[in-house]
Amino acid sequence: MKTFKYLIIAFLFLASNIVHAQAPAQIPAFAMQELFTAKAFGPDNLPKEGFIIFNFYETGCGHCQKMGAGIAQNLDSFKNVKFYFVAMNDLDYVEGFINMFAKKLKSNPKVSFIWDKEGQFITLFKPSQTPSIYIYDAKTKKLLKHLDGVDDVKELQVALQQVTK
Repeated sequence: MKTFKYLIIAFLFLASNIVHAQAPAQIPAFAMQELFTAKAFGPDNLPKEGFIIFNFYETGCGHCQKMGAGIAQNLDSFKNVKFYFVAMNDLDYVEGFINMFAKKLKSNPKVSFIWDKEGQFITLFKPSQTPSIYIYDAKTKKLLKHLDGVDDVKELQVALQQVTK
């Protein structure tokens, strides 16, 4: 029931977002939770080198499922990247998402699953569609690229190639 409430809140927020909001130019302060360990997760837990990719997704979203599967299938092609899959969904829903679409992601050290039980990500990062992907430089914490609603992993790969040149 809690998950349903959060999904409704997220939907209403996204639906009412008439003006396209800007993604934060720098990673903002936040306090979330690593889903599988229940450890606190914030900016201090982020890597200091390479690239940080936040993927805000909804477990029942077809575009999100396709992107998750694409990342899982191409994970070895992503060099010097740490993925953070951020969702408001409870553990059972995320595990279902992983098991059905992206099994390789769960045990890979390049990937962490973050639980945003308070809905901070929407407020701070201002996604307008899901999946909403943010590529940040790990050293400077500055935004390099933002992709909204993209479901083809090739678009993510191209975006990452563009920012690494």
